Amino acid sequence: MYLALTVGQIVDSMAVRVDGPRAWSLRLVLDWHIGDTYWHLRLVNGLLTWTSDDRPAPDAALTLTMTRPQLLRLLAGQGTAGITMDGDRTVLSRLLGVLDTPEPDFPIVTP
Repeated sequence: MYLALTVGQIVDSMAVRVDGPRAWSLRLVLDWHIGDTYWHLRLVNGLLTWTSDDRPAPDAALTLTMTRPQLLRLLAGQGTAGITMDGDRTVLSRLLGVLDTPEPDFPIVTP
């Protein structure tokens, strides 16, 4: 399914998994540089938002330069092989650390 999503939709799918109370005190800014586009991710007050631009964010603590397939492998938990990371590498682990694991067997309709 992730192959059909845009990068913005992938970030949105992460945003709905943020555990707001755990992430409340975090302020994280990072860039995903994919192709010619910088995807600016901001986690503030438990809310993950994004914008895109052709320039890096001046306040990004971490910039990950990667391809779209590398992004998908990263989010699938397959590591950061081949991804260039400039800045504070702990930003990535802190962001991923406040994401809830989705429940694949949730009841869509309950009696």
